[in-house]
Amino acid sequence: MRFALFASLLFLCVAFVPGKDKLRERFVYDHEHVFTPEQVQQLDTLFRGHELRTSNEIVLVTTNSYHGWPSLYEFAASCGDSLRVGKRGKNNGMIIAFSKNLREVFMASGLGLEEAMPQARCQKFVDSLMLPPFNENRFFDGIWTGSTAVVKHLEQPDNAIK
Repeated sequence: MRFALFASLLFLCVAFVPGKDKLRERFVYDHEHVFTPEQVQQLDTLFRGHELRTSNEIVLVTTNSYHGWPSLYEFAASCGDSLRVGKRGKNNGMIIAFSKNLREVFMASGLGLEEAMPQARCQKFVDSLMLPPFNENRFFDGIWTGSTAVVKHLEQPDNAIK
């Protein structure tokens, strides 16, 4: 049973993985259908612009379940690996995993971003910027506020990957 769930998750995450030499085709995987097409495009544009300016890749995945994983953290890590988020040799990717159904959100940065975006800072952004709008069922507002804060933080000169 767990294998079937893992296989379906892997299919969802890998179905649109770009080739090694291509730019990422998508930065938003709204499997839970939380956002309008315009909101997906707005988030994709934010993440795509950040990738062009810094080479960091930020990917948002929405899901209605953990797909066999014991927590959203492990789901996010697995999805980040499956989607190959971050550049080879830099490990400069970040996953934002969100579930409206499970009422959870989690941000995880790759090893290359950990100095600039440690887990404690990710959690602070979640707690202070994302959860207040979520508590009012303003899910896009929470994701947008948290995502723009992450982008602004990572684009500060002191946070560039060395």
